[in-house]
Amino acid sequence: MACAHPPAPEGDVAPLIHAAVLRYEARQFLSGERLPTCIRIQGHAGEILAGVRDALNQTLPDIRSAEACAIVEGDVYLSGSRVPAVLLTSGPIRWIADDEVQVEGGFARTKSSTSRPTYRVVRDGRRWVCLGPVVTGMPL
Repeated sequence: MACAHPPAPEGDVAPLIHAAVLRYEARQFLSGERLPTCIRIQGHAGEILAGVRDALNQTLPDIRSAEACAIVEGDVYLSGSRVPAVLLTSGPIRWIADDEVQVEGGFARTKSSTSRPTYRVVRDGRRWVCLGPVVTGMPL
């Protein structure tokens, strides 16, 4: 019998999960820098972006959609300018259990500062928290 991923829990929690990943990435990669920040939710159109934007309003109030940024020779800028920017990505979500998921993330700023980790995100009461990158390899 093949193993199946658990079904997604009731209600659309995807915006909360993506927001947890993007918040974590902003804390880890921006280190207090106030660069314009664009976000992309992989595999979803604009309908989920509004929910993510609402969930991030307190911590990342000035986020923009991915279309507001352009990648020029590996560096990220606000579209139509040479203003440096950051592109954060989240998705897709892979369900591990009713209260745990793995989410592919991404950070791009320059061609030498790009990262694509997979994150572990868990439900903590009514909220979702990104615990950090999934570490793979040899057991400790």
